[in-house]
Amino acid sequence: MKFRWLGGVVRRPVVLFLSCGCFASCVGVIDNRNEGPAGPNLPQGTALAELLPARVRRLTNAEFDRSVQDLLGTSAPPGATFVPDTRQAGYTVNAEQVVDPVLAGQLQLAAQDLAHDAVANRLSSLVPCAASAPGDDCARQFIALLGGRAYRRPLASDEAGDLFAVYQAGSDGAAFADGIEAVIAAVLQSASFLYVTEIGDSRLSTAVTLGPYEIASSLSYLVLGAPPDDELLSAAQAGTLNDADAREAETRRLLQDPRARTQIGRAVEEWLGIDKLAVTDKDSTVYAEFHDLRPAMIQESQSFIEAVMFPPGAGSLKELLTADYTVAPPELLSFYGATAAQTNGDLPVRGSLAGVGRRGILNQGAFLSVYAHANESAPVLRGVAVIRRLACLPMPSPSELKIVITPPAPDPSKTTRELFSQHAVDPTCAGCHTAIDGFGFTFENFDGEGKVRTTYFDGYEKSGKPVDTGTTVTTGTSLDGNYADSLGLVAGLADQELVRACFARNLFRFASAQNQTNPEGAFLRTWQALPDDRRDNLVDALLAYVRSPLFIYRRNEQ
Repeated sequence: MKFRWLGGVVRRPVVLFLSCGCFASCVGVIDNRNEGPAGPNLPQGTALAELLPARVRRLTNAEFDRSVQDLLGTSAPPGATFVPDTRQAGYTVNAEQVVDPVLAGQLQLAAQDLAHDAVANRLSSLVPCAASAPGDDCARQFIALLGGRAYRRPLASDEAGDLFAVYQAGSDGAAFADGIEAVIAAVLQSASFLYVTEIGDSRLSTAVTLGPYEIASSLSYLVLGAPPDDELLSAAQAGTLNDADAREAETRRLLQDPRARTQIGRAVEEWLGIDKLAVTDKDSTVYAEFHDLRPAMIQESQSFIEAVMFPPGAGSLKELLTADYTVAPPELLSFYGATAAQTNGDLPVRGSLAGVGRRGILNQGAFLSVYAHANESAPVLRGVAVIRRLACLPMPSPSELKIVITPPAPDPSKTTRELFSQHAVDPTCAGCHTAIDGFGFTFENFDGEGKVRTTYFDGYEKSGKPVDTGTTVTTGTSLDGNYADSLGLVAGLADQELVRACFARNLFRFASAQNQTNPEGAFLRTWQALPDDRRDNLVDALLAYVRSPLFIYRRNEQ
């Protein structure tokens, strides 16, 4: 099945087809009927029910940006102006993404602007034959090249014909460049560009093997958040990507690309929810430093994750949680009271956290600010984040339990712990909050913008009383125990198999763009087969998924 450009062609301004949220509006519909043969012979030990479903997913805004940057040689990030991505289990890469009418309009405008910019500023580099032989033959050469790279597979003859018709309409009564501009705008709005397919060659069997170009695209978008390069496309053409060793070799090669650092960073940031820092705000009368420090906090997260995880495979979950250093701009190191090992202008540098009461990513400004209120700390938000994101323990929301939350009335004479003490005595609250507050109170020595404090004399907490971070955690799991503060908590989390398994689960959710119980369970068994000292390594877990049958087989659904 091919997804093709639809709709009429009009003279500039070019108005092209809009991909709808329902794929019935595109040419071809995925036929997932479980009729006919059972499909490929699955490897021993692989159950049909454990496969991910055959699907088509939309590029995220970040993937759209990287794709057009690769295609057109631009540095523009048009996705920054799009409506935010829909998230599934906290992740932007997922099968629930669609093109709704609002996004369709934004895509149309972005495609026209990108096409015009490309032709106006980079025509000779994008279309080398334009300088010597502009015309139909040159246009056909460009269409084959652009279409193949944009669709991430060889262009079919009818697709090439459709795009050539776009070129003719755009250049009729105008110039060669106008036709090329129309082609670029059409390609950037086509379903074959906007969506990544995972449907294989057969849609009449219960299970399918992904096509070679689908494997290449899945691998590249996983590791780089970008379309496959020429080397990966060549491997697809050669048919080698069905082999696990070949996929691992390509993955290791792609991990050397600088873009892999951003992609790995995105996986960790979305797992912990700290990517929301960019849209987190604070009351400037309470936390006057936050707005100036927020860019540095964002940079710290990215630089620290890179320092831990690269070279590929060098770092571990334990280091991510307990590192006694960070990598941050000088103003944030000063805010922490940390000492920089060197100076490099305003660029992030490595700084020691010795003696400043911080360790790892959970004690950084991003986590502490995201999980806090605009004018005070939030032990409940921080505790829930630990429970759900670090331990993967079920924690229903109050609405699911049909509980109406009544926040404690502000009282500057009381500490946060005193205000929330009602949780311990209210039987409606105690069941959940015994665990939530137990984790959250360990972070109380950090205020709502992540600054260390020893007394409550900030925000709305003006009591002047000393901060108490000691707590007892009760969850009915191996995490239960006494913790003096968040340093003790992160050290305890880092040694827990439960936390390592949660880390693996979340990596799979990010990597597979899906949140389904059976495939996740199958991946966990694959992950558990890794040597003990490699099970908290992100790259090893990533390679375990890439090598597994889960990566290249899909299950058809009715």
